[in-house]
Formats: sequence, C-alpha cells, structure tokens
Amino acid sequence: MTDAMFRRTAGWCAYGIAALSLLYAAVFLGLVRPDPTNTTASALANGFIGISGILATFAVIAVGDKVDGAAGRWLRVVGVGWALLSAAHGVFSSVSDAQGLATVDVSATDPRGFATFGLAGVWSIVLGLAIRSGTSFPRALGLVALLNGVDLVVLFLATATGAGTLVLVTGGLASVILGPLQWAWIGRAMIEA
Repeated sequence: MTDAMFRRTAGWCAYGIAALSLLYAAVFLGLVRPDPTNTTASALANGFIGISGILATFAVIAVGDKVDGAAGRWLRVVGVGWALLSAAHGVFSSVSDAQGLATVDVSATDPRGFATFGLAGVWSIVLGLAIRSGTSFPRALGLVALLNGVDLVVLFLATATGAGTLVLVTGGLASVILGPLQWAWIGRAMIEA
C-alpha cells in the first residue's frame, strides 16, 4: 500500500469514526439511556466503540505522519495505544451484552473509559496544540481538537467520579458535536492531501 493510498484509507476511517460517533449517540441516548436493560442496544452501541477503535488505528498513524517530528511520533504511539484499548473495551462490552454475561461495573480493559475518553482526550489536546503551532492541518481544526480533548478528559473524570449530569453533557458534546466534527475534518484533510 502506498503512502497516498494509506492516507486516503485513513481519511475514510476518520469519516467512519465521525459517523459511528453519531450512531453511538443515537443508540445510547435513544435506546440504552431510557432502558438500561436493553442489552441488544447496549451491545450495538459498544460495538460502535469497538469498530471506531479499530478505524482509529489507521487515522492516528496518518495524523502522526502529517504532524511529523516528536509530536507526530507521540501522536502515533499514544494514538494506537488508546485506539486498541478502546477497541478492546467496545468489543468486550458488546460481546458481554450480546451474550448476557455478567460483568463487573468497572471494565478491566478500559476502567471508566480511561483510554476511550481520557487518553483520547489527551491525544486530541496534543493534536490541537501541534496544529495551533503550525502543522499542515487547518488552524481552526486545532481549536476543535483542543475543545474536544478537554471535553473528553472532563468526560473521563465525570465518568470516574459518577457525575451523571456532567457525563451526559460532556458525552453529548463529544459524541454529537466535537468528536464528529474533529474526525470528519481530519478525514477531509487526509483525503485532500
């Protein structure tokens, strides 16, 4: 696979993450939140997290390549780490829900969303700072990445402390507005490059 083909693939993966984020929000907020016993909907929502994590491995590598330098290397390494942990979280929870397996309240693969929210948030903050300091991404994307990153870190902290209302607000922002905007913009930048 050539670098250009990989970059385009990563761009489509980023678009996929944006779409899956919106689908997750629709299923979780529309079906799981009102009925926590709906294991089919929960399995589907968690499956979207798992697929997003797998797609993110492509996107974060291409983003790191585009940023380049030490920041680009950090974005690649930490990005693949959080993406794979997030994928494990989503798949584990999806399979558990689909099969009706009893699980503990804290995930062994991603406790309280440490990778899915916390590390992803730190990754987005570093991306935003790298963009704002002059990488080849549009500067406005840097602001979106910073806002998304802070929102994700707050979402992790809210999840870890059980702050239900704050989880809904930050989770809604992350899955309906900031996350899809960031990933769709990354997708566009990768495909146009």
